[in-house]
Amino acid sequence: MSDRPTDPQEMLARLERMQREAEETLSKYEELRVQMDADAVEAYSEDGLIRVKLDSEGQVAEIGIDETAMRRRQTLGMTIRAVIDEAVATHALKMADMAQALLGDKMDVMGLVTQNIPADLRERARGNLDRRG
Repeated sequence: MSDRPTDPQEMLARLERMQREAEETLSKYEELRVQMDADAVEAYSEDGLIRVKLDSEGQVAEIGIDETAMRRRQTLGMTIRAVIDEAVATHALKMADMAQALLGDKMDVMGLVTQNIPADLRERARGNLDRRG
């Protein structure tokens, strides 16, 4: 009928196991939070002339534009926007990796995130993460 233990020793053992699992989850969460706070995300244009750095919260912290890129004024705005999009995708994948590590196989966080990122952008974002570590 019910899978709940009725024996007090079994109940205590179950509670202790639940507490241990909760403490492990909190510990893993704290490690990931520290890692998230410490790491910024960067993306570069294909020619390397434009760099966008996001802070740990996913906000644009810096945009670096090489002097040479300034000569391409017609496309400069579009290129900056594309690099920002790539940086945002990189940040999203980084956060999804961390959330997946925390949740394990309880939920497909990475699948939920990646389904909304175009394949070419997802590949470049994953490459940014692979270069970092």
